[in-house]
Amino acid sequence: MPFKLKIVNKKGLIFEGEVDFCEIPTGAGIEGIMPKHVNFIADIVMGKIKYKIGEKENEIDAASGGFVEVSGDNLNILFNS
Repeated sequence: MPFKLKIVNKKGLIFEGEVDFCEIPTGAGIEGIMPKHVNFIADIVMGKIKYKIGEKENEIDAASGGFVEVSGDNLNILFNS
């Protein structure tokens, strides 16, 4: 069961769609997000944002500074780049 992912930086929308898994570099470490994840908000640190659609994995370089929010079946990522 996929969930909705939206990734935005200061230049605009980078990705919006349904994904099966997402991995995010946060101040507390690498956070893996799957469907039905507990709601939370965290800061993003420098690293790679990875997400999977089926078996295909995609990566985006994230600059330091930003936030991630998980709410229900929605994952929103806003970062500087």
